[in-house]
Amino acid sequence: MKDTAGFNFAGKTALVTGAAKGIGADIAAQFIRYGANVIIADVDEQGEAVAARWRQDGYAARFFRCDVSQGNDVAQLAAYAEQEFGGLDMLVNNAGIFPRATLSETDEALWDRVIGINLKGVYLMCQAAVPGMISRGGGSIVNIGSLHAATGASDMLAYAISKGGVVTLTRNLASTLAKHRVRVNCIHPGWVASDGEMARIAASGENGDTLEKAIKRMPMGRMQTGNDIASAVVFMMSDFADQITGQQLTVDGGISIR
Repeated sequence: MKDTAGFNFAGKTALVTGAAKGIGADIAAQFIRYGANVIIADVDEQGEAVAARWRQDGYAARFFRCDVSQGNDVAQLAAYAEQEFGGLDMLVNNAGIFPRATLSETDEALWDRVIGINLKGVYLMCQAAVPGMISRGGGSIVNIGSLHAATGASDMLAYAISKGGVVTLTRNLASTLAKHRVRVNCIHPGWVASDGEMARIAASGENGDTLEKAIKRMPMGRMQTGNDIASAVVFMMSDFADQITGQQLTVDGGISIR
């Protein structure tokens, strides 16, 4: 652990959505290692086992089952944060789904589900968390975006649009909340070797040689990890980023500059 004031989150509380596994779990772990109280929010009950392991090691970790697309769930989560830790200082909107579907393949149910989790969920979480942050004199929000927010993809229609909306929401809130010392930023992960992505690759039938060649074509020679994204989140939440708001930070090993 770095003994640096900017990365000292002792006494602060972070809530990470979609943190039962994958990138969200890595983000939660970084916060815990730097001394924060952490609430893991997810629809996956596996989150309780993750939080329990941290508690066994003496850390303040909690799990709360929450579907971020449901207003009642989100309201209950915000109340739980107040009850357990006196409110939130940091919010990471990481929960998201990324089903593949073209325009013709995207039915109304799929559209509603993707937008509901990826975009409406961010709006609901911010709406629930911001009043408490303002009353405590400030806070920080990081929304997890995607490279597809700008470029899109033929089989990622709803996902790309949802992430484009997250960028707009980020900039809008950053502008309106700056006077309250609530910072809002967005981080765009690159090609992350998460459990979900590796499972998708395996299910697609791509062989090892194809994957290896794709990785070798990447500017910095590897896929990103959850810890790469977590480190960027921790920086954006830290005192070192005290004057950064409304910005997009891309962590993609150079993919987007090719």
